[in-house]
Amino acid sequence: MYLSRLTINPHSPPALSALSDPYALHQLVWSALPDREDGGPGRVLFRLEPLVSGLPPVLLVQSEREPNWRALVSAGCLVAETKPFAPRFAAGQCLRFRLRANPTVRRVFGGPTQEGAPKPSGTRIGVYGEDAQRGWLDRKAAHAGFKVLECRVSDRGVLQSRKPGSSAPLRHLCVDFEGVLQVTDPGLFLGALQTGLGSGKGLGFGLLSVAPA
Repeated sequence: MYLSRLTINPHSPPALSALSDPYALHQLVWSALPDREDGGPGRVLFRLEPLVSGLPPVLLVQSEREPNWRALVSAGCLVAETKPFAPRFAAGQCLRFRLRANPTVRRVFGGPTQEGAPKPSGTRIGVYGEDAQRGWLDRKAAHAGFKVLECRVSDRGVLQSRKPGSSAPLRHLCVDFEGVLQVTDPGLFLGALQTGLGSGKGLGFGLLSVAPA
């Protein structure tokens, strides 16, 4: 894997346009990755970091394939730093973490199926309220090889974006989680780190960043 830290030029119109629309930001990130003819981009996760007063916006990108930011750098959109990323974890290890997620649950409808289970409608609805959002993260953690020891939950509201040619906007609940976790299953945890947590991964959600506690 590769980790890229992109410092966005606040005076670049294309960059500013991308910052205002998660789908446009998706397109900006994917423009630096291999296309289908070259094997495709592989798994990609990204996150716009919380803005700090007086500093330019920062975008973190985790990619399976090595990105090429030269065109965007030459156009004055950003400054890029990229490095290989091959983490290893041990059971019981404690780490600081940051996650921007789209916490949702799947709505069910209708009566039971022949097997006695309700059918998922395919519609996801947002999880609201700090306690419910923390519960969502705990459930994800239980299947991803870690447990949350400390956590601050920051609800950022609903982000809207629009695909070209689509009349209906895309709406995603945005919640930031930050705190300390403990690895319980290194293999599962590495897999979760590679694939991300929750839905909306193509629009800037799901990237779990960790650092020594």
